[in-house]
Amino acid sequence: MVRFMKKKLGNIARKKVLLILNDVIEDFIPFDDAFQKATIDQKSFKLSNKDKAFIYLLSSSVLRYLTQIDSTLDCLLKEPIKKLPNNPKMALRIGIAQIFILKTPKHAAVNTSVDIATVKWRALVNAVMRNITREEAKYKRIFDESPKIPKWLLNRWKSNWPNDYLGFIESIQNIHPHIDIAVKKDTKNWQKKLNAEILPNNVLRTNDTGLISEKIGYNDGEWWVQDYSSQIAVKVFSIKRDEEILDLCASPGGKTAQMLSMGANVISIDHNKLRNKKFEMNMRRLKFDTKILEVDILKFNSDKKWNKILLDSPCSSTGTIRKNPDILYSHSEKTIKSLSKIQKSLIEKSWSMLNKNGYLMYCNCSLEPEEGEELIEKFIKNHKDAKLVKFNSNINEDINYSIKKEGWIRILPNDEGKVKNKDGFFIAQIKKI
Repeated sequence: MVRFMKKKLGNIARKKVLLILNDVIEDFIPFDDAFQKATIDQKSFKLSNKDKAFIYLLSSSVLRYLTQIDSTLDCLLKEPIKKLPNNPKMALRIGIAQIFILKTPKHAAVNTSVDIATVKWRALVNAVMRNITREEAKYKRIFDESPKIPKWLLNRWKSNWPNDYLGFIESIQNIHPHIDIAVKKDTKNWQKKLNAEILPNNVLRTNDTGLISEKIGYNDGEWWVQDYSSQIAVKVFSIKRDEEILDLCASPGGKTAQMLSMGANVISIDHNKLRNKKFEMNMRRLKFDTKILEVDILKFNSDKKWNKILLDSPCSSTGTIRKNPDILYSHSEKTIKSLSKIQKSLIEKSWSMLNKNGYLMYCNCSLEPEEGEELIEKFIKNHKDAKLVKFNSNINEDINYSIKKEGWIRILPNDEGKVKNKDGFFIAQIKKI
């Protein structure tokens, strides 16, 4: 009976993984949303935290290595893997991930992959999986030598970051990414409680596994999750207590929380309903008395002008793939071009709301120059009243390697310095003269 229950639990978990992968790869649902949707507790069966952690690990591992997995499967099938129906396709992907990435015992990897396949496809899944286990060394070599990320992104990174792209890929394929944390106060105390290390700029980093919501202090609103790189833009903005700041594209609220914790008065704007719900939940949990205006920034009208505006623009988020591996398959060259047009409109709108001698902090988590360096260069060239404010190494700890000769900050996942494996980020400050 116990062995039967264990098998049942294992199959349920893997079926959840199959649902997540289908949502992400076929329907382009963000990974975090797909995970939440699949793991909401059902009345008939309640997943434990351990089950959820396994589901997260297996599903995210498939996504991190999907290009290699599919390339390997193409060597085993008569037709490309993408031509298979979704059920056997996902079952095979899960099977390979278990063998080559998670090092699951072969018999368990084969049996569970067959069990989650529909009856019509079990023979095929069984045959392919057994071929892999019979010649494991051969197919592992194929797996290791296969392309690691989609061709469109690989070509782009090779061109833009020839000395760094291999480090980007290595970061993406870390199946146990760390968690960075911003705390309201008493960093050293929370370092001990969360079993974390203190990074430069008072950022905490933990490698502990498990659900974030289960960690001490989370529900009490003492801290929030925010990557090291994401925290830099606010920390170099010279924010003073009671200063009024307009935070654009503010959801889900990490930078708003930073500024509020510094004593600033923040007006936050975003038009994304789902993200705004997360924003409101985060602010309630953190006990910050603030609201978000749900409006399209490009249609926002106000007689008021601001001395400081933070624009964390929507972007391709290619600097965050290590945490959001769905981006590898939901984006393309067209995405970059489309987003760069939106960013141009947003920065123009932000500029119109800025006072003379005011400062606009522009940032995003993209590694693509069209969304960062090239955009800012063109903007300053086309605006005689715009001046790039050059950052210097004295304003913040451990960002020397990220400050470029032009004066902006370009953080790469594999930058030199004390902090390793961080999100890619671009930050530029412009003064209205």
